Amino acid sequence: MTPHKTTLSSGIRVVSEQLPAAQSFALGVWIDAGSRDETPKQHGMVHFIEHLVFRATKTRSSRQIANSLESVGGYINAFTTKDHTCYYTRALTQHFGLSLDILADICVNPVFREVDIAKERSIIIEEIKSLEDEAEELITDHLDEIMFGKHPYAHPISGTAASLAKIEKAHIHEFHQTNYTADRIIIGAAGNIDHDALCKSVEELFAEVAKPAHKNKNAGKQGFKQGFKRDFKLPPRRTAATVETAISTQQTHLCMGAVLPQPTDADFYTLSALNIVLGDGMSSRLNQVIREKHGLCYNIYSATGEIGESLIMSIYAGCEPAQRGKVEKLITKELQNLLDKPIAKTELRRAKEQLKSSMIIGLESLSGRMTLLAKSELYIGRFESVAEKIAMIDAVSTDDILRLAHEYLAPDAWHRAVIVPEE
Repeated sequence: MTPHKTTLSSGIRVVSEQLPAAQSFALGVWIDAGSRDETPKQHGMVHFIEHLVFRATKTRSSRQIANSLESVGGYINAFTTKDHTCYYTRALTQHFGLSLDILADICVNPVFREVDIAKERSIIIEEIKSLEDEAEELITDHLDEIMFGKHPYAHPISGTAASLAKIEKAHIHEFHQTNYTADRIIIGAAGNIDHDALCKSVEELFAEVAKPAHKNKNAGKQGFKQGFKRDFKLPPRRTAATVETAISTQQTHLCMGAVLPQPTDADFYTLSALNIVLGDGMSSRLNQVIREKHGLCYNIYSATGEIGESLIMSIYAGCEPAQRGKVEKLITKELQNLLDKPIAKTELRRAKEQLKSSMIIGLESLSGRMTLLAKSELYIGRFESVAEKIAMIDAVSTDDILRLAHEYLAPDAWHRAVIVPEE
């Protein structure tokens, strides 16, 4: 089906895809504000607000917010990233109006009460503690600090107990008013939903949304690279560094990361294919060599992640402390192999097929379709068709992979975060 996009007079963007056979829908309100928009005194603010809006609105209590959808078999949740915040629902088609009403209510009309702020502060601190108990999760925060230094991407999304203690009601209200503005809101929907009717409902339910304090001088330009989003200085490329931390753990955890600034669409798919060859899947080089051949790790993998205009490639390994040297040596060898010669055509073919199947399988989910619509609008300002994506995947060559490996992924270009057991 053909997706539809409308920019309302308020500045809110509505993107949707109508699937007549669907009996349910996925709906999301995406806010173009993430932890990167926080000042040093606000660390954890975006995630804090994501929690607080479920506590109370001008017309609903926390119990009413939770019960309204769950009582009709629906589901509501939210998440925060470094770049954006998303509130989303899944339910049967007949409950679409209720779902949109609730999402609009929590985004536009939250009531930040002192008692709720105290409760959520305590809950989030417990969430932070649970993350700190998981070394595989904690180490990614350590890696971000190394890769980004003083840049806003460096600090953890949840903030810290110390930073949360400094956030007060007035700060929360001000941040919400400043960042939950019409020009930063995208409504995404997939299901048997009429686009024009959706736009009309959004205009009514989001009528009280805050207007931007300053007009975006880039408004109307198409595409992320041409300034579709608000101005934001990209993190500089930093000299590779290694930081080691000792905590109560039985394994040594190693996380390596490389930042690739402003990859083109073609480069994005090339790097995605490279990642599959290197460490994504049971047949990847890292898994076959370090786990299957040498038996040194249970978890060993590589991954890619979008962050602003950049792409991060990372490698994770958890191993017996005594085996750390062997594991690092083997990882370095596999990275060097990517630079020494082109990958085999059979590896490239496998990577391409995995990329295409992952994309198509994801689109069989209404949540996947809604997310693709909204993130396409957030990151590039337009929708890329499946045919376009497949064409770019098919165009990836072994020479492209070799070129990008040389440009960004030399063994000495990787930042390293290491967690070791306390003595």
